[in-house]
Amino acid sequence: MKNFLRGSNMQASENNTGYEEDNPASFRLKRNILLTGFMGSGKTSVGKILARLLKVNFFDSDELITGLVGMSVNDIFRCYGEDYFRSRETEVLEILGKKSPGSCVVSTGGGAVLRPGNLDALRKNGIIVYLDVSAEEAYRRVKEMNDRPLLQVENSLKKIEELLQKRKPFYLQADLCISSTGRTMQEIAEEIINAIRPLKF
Repeated sequence: MKNFLRGSNMQASENNTGYEEDNPASFRLKRNILLTGFMGSGKTSVGKILARLLKVNFFDSDELITGLVGMSVNDIFRCYGEDYFRSRETEVLEILGKKSPGSCVVSTGGGAVLRPGNLDALRKNGIIVYLDVSAEEAYRRVKEMNDRPLLQVENSLKKIEELLQKRKPFYLQADLCISSTGRTMQEIAEEIINAIRPLKF
């Protein structure tokens, strides 16, 4: 497991961050940032930008799971089923939840919030940020992708609407809610930093 949990260092020079309102380097991250939200909400893209701006490591839980199992998410679902995937997901999130405060940004899978205890594990050293996206926007972003096992159905938009309605109450348990609909990933990342900056926890 350790080999898959080293993280990627997303540090970058101030000149190519595009962030000019405040210098992120002057903002010391007190807690880790854990991104939740539906598929297509921009968790991975926003997470990488955040990690670069804040000069911390970035982890994608789905990537860690595929590295651990040695199979793609689609293949894991097909060969072992969703319950097996969720169990591996919980194992990875428990480890990520123990990362030193202020050391990383984590992108979680869209269904991670469904299993009891996952959010509690992430809250140990982190602040949970929910990226809210409309069903229509999520569909527009993922409709051409073939790596979403839960969307291998005839009417993908309807499936997205159903899943989003089921998961929304869990997503809303986050510490912060940020809309990602109709916005660039850079704009979302900057809003998250500005929202977290004054928080005392």
